[in-house]
Amino acid sequence: MWYKDWFADERYLMLYKHRNTAEAEQLLELIITTVAPKKDDLILDLACGAGRHSIALATRGFTHVTGIDLSATLIKKAKQAAEDANVAVTFIESDMRSFTGQYDVIMNVFTSFGYFENDTDNEAVITHVGESLASGGYFVLDFLNAKYLLATINPHSMRNLDDGEEVEEFREIVNGRVNKKIIISSPGCKAEYKESVRLFDHLELDRMITQAGMSIVKMFGTYSGESFSAERSPRCIIVSRKEQ
Repeated sequence: MWYKDWFADERYLMLYKHRNTAEAEQLLELIITTVAPKKDDLILDLACGAGRHSIALATRGFTHVTGIDLSATLIKKAKQAAEDANVAVTFIESDMRSFTGQYDVIMNVFTSFGYFENDTDNEAVITHVGESLASGGYFVLDFLNAKYLLATINPHSMRNLDDGEEVEEFREIVNGRVNKKIIISSPGCKAEYKESVRLFDHLELDRMITQAGMSIVKMFGTYSGESFSAERSPRCIIVSRKEQ
């Protein structure tokens, strides 16, 4: 499974270093404005990675933030980052299909969905989210906009990391998945990784969310809060609420 190897590698964080705290703050501002969580609500950052969204929430004064991720490497990084920021966040190593607890808000951001090879496992994540939300609780899913990506995908790019390593990326859409091959090169060393995400469109996401007992409240197409357009929006940000 590609995500187990890739997310355990230190180069993953180097590659996505440009995904910075300012971007996380912009998305959180949108979420907080839309959902209006209380400071003592139970909030889950599902597939939290190195914890930048969880830590940003705790920094804002939310007192019961939990982050879960399958990667022991990223959970270790998240715990250290929370300690460095002097905030309290509970970080747990767990599969996103089988986490425990009941939450007032669950968020799954930065395209952390669609990793599994079959639709049954991907849908199981949404089903479990519905089961794990308190009555009236909110689920926020920040995902790719499939139609926009199909029209704008860049098949090849190159860039350099801060340490001088060269990154070459190849992207293609095959059998409903967007696949990326990543080659990281330095003198005398070359490493290759891959990413593969099931490209659900907004209608498929809507169906899964509705079947899991939640109703769509808002849809945004950017972190700044622009309304969703299947043709023009780079993101598909869905805010849904569990039925009372």
